[in-house]
Amino acid sequence: MGLKETFIEEKRDLQAVKRPYETVAFILFSLLLLQQLFYWVKNLIDFIKAGAGWFSIANITTQGNLQNFVLRIININGASWLWIILGFIAFIGYYFLIYVFVWNYCKKNNLAKWTWTLFVVFGPTIFLAPPFVWFAIYVFRPYIARFAKRVAVEFKEFSPNEEFAEEKQEAGNE
Repeated sequence: MGLKETFIEEKRDLQAVKRPYETVAFILFSLLLLQQLFYWVKNLIDFIKAGAGWFSIANITTQGNLQNFVLRIININGASWLWIILGFIAFIGYYFLIYVFVWNYCKKNNLAKWTWTLFVVFGPTIFLAPPFVWFAIYVFRPYIARFAKRVAVEFKEFSPNEEFAEEKQEAGNE
């Protein structure tokens, strides 16, 4: 399937209103991404006008989650075109990895791809864990549920009167 067919299929899915939260997530993701790109262009224009001043990363990396590496790259030397270009390449690389590991995975497994992508990229930190941790928990939920079920079964089968081999051995040593 070509790029044009992918866009047409995605447009059809969003307009089908089967999952209205997906349409909202797509709109929010698009707006936040456009905001970041706007600030890239605005700060680049300001950098050019200042005549090799300092490239400001304000409002570019503050809206996205996990994009501090872009900030670190540019801050190596914010007055050099090399580091600005490398920062922009890292920015593009970040979104490419989000596409490969989140959006594409969700699409292949019929999950809410726009919702999860929005949550992973722009989601707040919940319970001191970044959104990609929650995504990993969601992805591996069958294995986590199986583990939790085993723990619950063993807990139900446990008898407080049962003596363990370690306890018997400690009693024999005394």
